[in-house]
Amino acid sequence: MEALILAVCAAIGVDLPPAVAPRLLVPIRASMRIEIPLRAPAGWKVEEQDRATILTPGDVPDGRFYRVMVTLTTSTAGRLDGILEDGKKMVAEIGAFQAKGSSVRSTSEGGWDHVGVLGTIQTADRSLLAYLVAIQKGEEGGVIVVLSDGTETMARYADAFAEMIRRMGGVKAASGPAKPDAAPPGYRVPAAWAETRLAGLPYLVKEKNEAWVKYRFSLLVLPGEALAGSVRAQFDGLWRSYVTPNFVTRIAPIPLTRRLGSGYACAFDADSQAKDKGGGDVTVALYMVAHGGRVVPVLGVYSGPDWTLERAAEVEIGEFLETVRIPGAAAEKVELFSAAALAGSWSESSSELANYVTRGGAYAGDATISTGTYLDLRPDGSYTRTLVALTGGRYVREKDAGTWTVEDDELVLSTAGRYSLLGYAADAKVGRFLVLGTYTNQKARLKLTNPRGILQALWMKAK
Repeated sequence: MEALILAVCAAIGVDLPPAVAPRLLVPIRASMRIEIPLRAPAGWKVEEQDRATILTPGDVPDGRFYRVMVTLTTSTAGRLDGILEDGKKMVAEIGAFQAKGSSVRSTSEGGWDHVGVLGTIQTADRSLLAYLVAIQKGEEGGVIVVLSDGTETMARYADAFAEMIRRMGGVKAASGPAKPDAAPPGYRVPAAWAETRLAGLPYLVKEKNEAWVKYRFSLLVLPGEALAGSVRAQFDGLWRSYVTPNFVTRIAPIPLTRRLGSGYACAFDADSQAKDKGGGDVTVALYMVAHGGRVVPVLGVYSGPDWTLERAAEVEIGEFLETVRIPGAAAEKVELFSAAALAGSWSESSSELANYVTRGGAYAGDATISTGTYLDLRPDGSYTRTLVALTGGRYVREKDAGTWTVEDDELVLSTAGRYSLLGYAADAKVGRFLVLGTYTNQKARLKLTNPRGILQALWMKAK
């Protein structure tokens, strides 16, 4: 596989040391052919080169590169950790490989054990971002090498690659829309809500139409289906299927995420300035509860002049989502965030113009304040964070550095504490966004009915 990596690097203009003789991790008998366990997403190119398989996305931007290379063996593979160490030695022959952070171990839906580690390969003229994955199932094993020009490109395809690994060796998903579940999900209706049917689907409503109080909350429980892609890709597809045809919205859904107390994942977003087909003002929300390879979408619509004053509904909707159970779901949790996707240089800033006044209303001074946060999460597992504030002629600057990791729904900074991870998005037009809790070491949650409301989180954008 070294010859394959050398060929790929040469094709993308990377200077390398003299090539070594091609050597597979464990020789494959020429008479045998092992089917690659990865299923490439639609639009990806798949090629056979040097007894290995190379996968390339069809939309890699000009001047960037991203390659997934897979080599397999039919010989006894040995221990998984040993395969990973051999993989490290293999790529080290073309450049200095340095692992960044600890390895991550799991098992795919198709029964392939795998362990991966993120790192860099330092060549003669540049540094490449690399992700090594050792895989094994019975007597079959091999190494997957992902090469990228940098963090931005690696993050662009992180969800797609993670989905390939999760489904590795499993039954190939059918093309087209996911097939709806035959069995309905389980849930508990909140005490103050009434359940009816709308087009045969469960429809939960809480409303009041009195002289001085008018509001209406509704939740439509849509058919469950298999998780056919990444959480973010499937959420986007559901938004386009259920929200876009029925409402006029102004947002590009992220989605935002929450780990429910049940262990299920909930991806959600809402537009508080949407309009229905009649032009009426509404807030439209989509919740996608996910667990064990299956999802249940729920469409929420909130309207009326007083709906924002009815604070109990926010709690009740959260309690409802906590009770959702998906029939046929496997036991494993859905991953919320990939560390590889979050690496990058993030920043946010804000300003508030104000004056101090006396009790009589006379001017008493300038209360304007500007703040900025700059967070550099490097692929090697190190970070720097800078906080800046300017007010009334005073300048405050704080800086810390250390190492960073991702633990489920938290970003852990070794010297600064834990931030709640609330959302991540990568869009070809608007760029990459990271949503964090405002304060460290305090568990943060966005409102389910208005997650984009002010003063709930830090919305950071990557360079």
